[in-house]
Amino acid sequence: MAPQTDKDRARKEQVFKKLRREILAARLKVTLDEQLNRKTSPAQKRLSEMKLPPITRSTVTPIKRTPNYAVKSQNQTGRRVAS
Repeated sequence: MAPQTDKDRARKEQVFKKLRREILAARLKVTLDEQLNRKTSPAQKRLSEMKLPPITRSTVTPIKRTPNYAVKSQNQTGRRVAS
């Protein structure tokens, strides 16, 4: 089997991310429909029962973190920083 290219890996990560979002949204909708005594479509119920796909981290683009000195300088300039 041919090695997986970076483009294929990125596409797979994108699909997994979208699927996770859709499954979680369906779970929320089913829960709200139950609480509000509404009928939920069979498709939403099936989607909400699916197992979540794995969370993947790209090896191509590492996670960038803000250095501590940058955060401190932002605080000193008067910008609001979420806590």
